Amino acid sequence: MATRCPSTAIYHLLFSSLLLFFSCYVSGIPVYGAEEGKDGFHSTPVSSLLPKNKCSASARGGSQGLPITQKYGPCSGSGHSQPPNPQEIFGRDESRVSFINSKCNQYTSGNLKNHAHNNNLFDEDGNFLVDVAFGTPPQKFTLILDTGSSITWTQCKACVNCLQDSHQYFDSSASSTYSFGSCIPSTVENNYNMTYGDESTSVGNYGCDTMTLEPSDVFPKFQFGCSINNKGDFGSGVDGMLGLGQGQLSTVSQTASKFNKVFSYCLPEEDSIGSLLFGEKATSQSSSLKFTSLVNGPGTLQESGYYFVNLSDISVGNERLNIPSSVFASPGTIIDSGTVITRLPQRAYSALKAAFKKAMAKYPLSNGRPNENDMLDTCYNLSGTSDVLLPEIVLHFGGGADVRLSGKRVVWGNDTSRLCLAFAGNSKSTMNPELTIIGNRQQVSLTVLYDIQGGRIGFGGNVGPSLKHVAETSGCLQRAVAHGYIALLPQVRVSRSFSALEMSHSHSGQSSELTWSEGEAMEPTEEHAKSLMSSDSSYELDSDESG
Repeated sequence: MATRCPSTAIYHLLFSSLLLFFSCYVSGIPVYGAEEGKDGFHSTPVSSLLPKNKCSASARGGSQGLPITQKYGPCSGSGHSQPPNPQEIFGRDESRVSFINSKCNQYTSGNLKNHAHNNNLFDEDGNFLVDVAFGTPPQKFTLILDTGSSITWTQCKACVNCLQDSHQYFDSSASSTYSFGSCIPSTVENNYNMTYGDESTSVGNYGCDTMTLEPSDVFPKFQFGCSINNKGDFGSGVDGMLGLGQGQLSTVSQTASKFNKVFSYCLPEEDSIGSLLFGEKATSQSSSLKFTSLVNGPGTLQESGYYFVNLSDISVGNERLNIPSSVFASPGTIIDSGTVITRLPQRAYSALKAAFKKAMAKYPLSNGRPNENDMLDTCYNLSGTSDVLLPEIVLHFGGGADVRLSGKRVVWGNDTSRLCLAFAGNSKSTMNPELTIIGNRQQVSLTVLYDIQGGRIGFGGNVGPSLKHVAETSGCLQRAVAHGYIALLPQVRVSRSFSALEMSHSHSGQSSELTWSEGEAMEPTEEHAKSLMSSDSSYELDSDESG
């Protein structure tokens, strides 16, 4: 809700408030509202919980690593005009989850000993994209980032059944360093045949060539799949897969000599750009993270390829649910970049759902499920509500790594009439126990660091106390929301090192943006100052942190 300014009599009060805010914001001190931070609730603008259709962040590359975009978001540049509807998203997500569990159960029962280098069963395609290059000179491709896959592949020029909407084809004849077949001594296969959870397939041959992540990160004789026969929809503008699992052929394993099997990512919201970092660039931020240990899951790490951790309990609005850790332990908990909605054992989900409904009791429930594929069953009608008091959800991992979730990491929805708890329970009908899967919706805007050799995963962003009220921080993008303050000030200068600062103004359904570079003075126009006097005006400051 915007701040009413009937006169300039409160100028000095607001000026002092903003100076205090910037002092805290620039120094990194959390800023709390009077009602928030005490009982685990966040006052959140309902509009901030809805998808955005405009890219609001500048690309982060170079020293900040590989830019990550959401496949169907406005920052991806994939040219996809219409993202899939929620039913399609949930249907694909359910296929991926079912596949992961079937694969896990096969390892548990000992019926499948399918080592990573001969893996022909993979998860459904993921939602986040990065650009990498193969060949000499480099040919650039847009690949899906997936921690559940260990094979990296891209579509080749010789494809017979080509990807429907791919932009690029690898031309081996145009590369002076390409060689056909395997170049890793312990692998003998020259061909691969992968089937994904939604029955999409990629078939082709292995080849070896130079892989370029960044100009300073070049890897000769990198083994990857050259796809020539594909079936299914991997998404508009997608050229293949970047496998970040733990198998022998994964990007993590093949770059271990330089990166020591360390990487991190910050998965962005749809209107932002995240980053993928490897090696020292990833570990440079480790001092600010909280770590939990990697643990063994069913089968060996080489067989499953997944990243298992210990989830011990969950809190809602500072209320510990006291779920026995054994509920999450069998068959285990994984962190997955491709699954969208976090899946919990029924006992854990029932406790979470009950606590969430109690915390949201003053808001009306939305009627029914719109579609059988919609697994979200705890939804609210927030039409006409400007701000909602959302309970914070905390995932308690072993070793004291408490991951705090708020905003879009708590709820999902495309319309204010139906905003739902963004968690789901595992199937009630299966005879086999199902994994707890921490999906990407709960990872968005958090820094997640994978230190495989160190046997640990680190979490950053909203791990400790969150910035609230007029300041909100995340691993990808720091966002300050200062309703009704900025235009009253004749000039504001930000001294902290930001690569960009963006101000978005909304007034009576119209929007405009002002953008400043690092260290540049911000001078709102008289027009912006006058429009701020209206009760339906608000300003939002976005800063893309560079240091």
